[in-house]
Amino acid sequence: MAAMKTRFSRKLHLAFGAMLSVTLALAWYFYDSVHWFEYDIERITIANSVLNGHRTLATQTALKLSLIDESVANGAISDLPRWHENARVMRSSIIAIRQALEDERALRSVGGETDEMEVLNEMESLVESIIASGQEIRLALADQRLDDAQAAAQSLRSDGTAEIFNDLMVETLATRSKELRDANAETVSLAHYITGVLPLFMLALAGLTALIAFLFSRSLTRSVNVLHRGAQALTNDDLSHRIPELQEKEFAELGEAFNTMARQLADHRAAMRDSNIRLEAIVEERTRALKTSNEILELVDENRRKLLADISHEFRTPLTVIRGESEIALRGKIKTKAEYQETLARIIEQADQTTRLVDDLLFIARADAGEPRLKIRQVSIGNLLNAACTDFSSKAEQNKISIEQKFDDNNATVMGDAGRLRQVFSILIDNALRYSTEGSKVTVSLERRDDDIVAKIRDTGIGLTAEEARQAFQRFYR
Repeated sequence: MAAMKTRFSRKLHLAFGAMLSVTLALAWYFYDSVHWFEYDIERITIANSVLNGHRTLATQTALKLSLIDESVANGAISDLPRWHENARVMRSSIIAIRQALEDERALRSVGGETDEMEVLNEMESLVESIIASGQEIRLALADQRLDDAQAAAQSLRSDGTAEIFNDLMVETLATRSKELRDANAETVSLAHYITGVLPLFMLALAGLTALIAFLFSRSLTRSVNVLHRGAQALTNDDLSHRIPELQEKEFAELGEAFNTMARQLADHRAAMRDSNIRLEAIVEERTRALKTSNEILELVDENRRKLLADISHEFRTPLTVIRGESEIALRGKIKTKAEYQETLARIIEQADQTTRLVDDLLFIARADAGEPRLKIRQVSIGNLLNAACTDFSSKAEQNKISIEQKFDDNNATVMGDAGRLRQVFSILIDNALRYSTEGSKVTVSLERRDDDIVAKIRDTGIGLTAEEARQAFQRFYR
């Protein structure tokens, strides 16, 4: 018996030694692969940071030059905080790029990246030169020295600063993009290598395991039979059966595990716990269904309230115009037939507008459902603004408020829905008249800015509080 144990132990040691060797080789392989994979990932991350930093710097520098040109063209700086923020972001980008280059140098553990640092220093010098020129132009514009500002802007373009910066940036972005592509390719190649070698290791480990199983099968027959009888007894619900102590330590522990399992199977609490889990799952499912139903009901109620708000708001504007025209027609001396016809024509027009509001309600309902229908065509903004001003001329006269029209380009056109645009202008003019004081003025202006058409409706009324300004663009807020 002792001889059997010795031979079994020798086989066991040899088998586990071989398996341990293969396992250690596999572990080393994975450790080394993961190490290099993590290195590549960190290198790619840093390279991305450097590339994104250069892109941000390029974008902000282009924005700085654009702000300079725009301010010189306008003769004033319209958005000073944007100037300061732009300069801050440009400097922050350089700091971020420098830190990323330092991280890259530390990752490689070599003293490289000197050339890139020199290029970055040159870029920083050019950026500071551009910022300084911008500051000079800003001060000149603030002092209304437009000639000096134009000269400084021309100098910035003519001395080649912007062109040199652009050339450096293009070259750097190209180099960095290539490095990032190469790093990604190396990472993909490493991943392919890992997935190619892994099956070989697993195959070797499986073959070794099969060989060990074959060698131990006959020597372990007795212990396996004892365990089999114990498992068969558990299958037959014989929970009183206990596996005797076996000579081999590993199988003795396995027999004890079988005995422990038999005792645990007699415990009815496991079944109760499973029942509780199933019950909780059912309750949770029912709760989710109830919550979904409540959300649907709340959405329906909210849509109903919004519809009522739409109706009351949309009908008020044309009815106000109709009332104003009617009061003008009835008040004072008798008008001529032409004047009455003009008044009645405007009333009919607003009546038609009121009729269209019914269609607007359908439009709002479709918009809420995500299906708005717009009639997009080329529209004259000047004609729409002029028509809206005419609609409210009677109300303005009644309230002793003047409507002044300033159209720089009366022939300006845009692609849009004429009815919706006129509706927007009418609401804005109505609000301006409603909240303006007697004797004040409402200014309606139209101007062209490059490729944009800007329409403004400005009043000198009571204005908005800070809280009202925050809510001004909420739906139908007044």
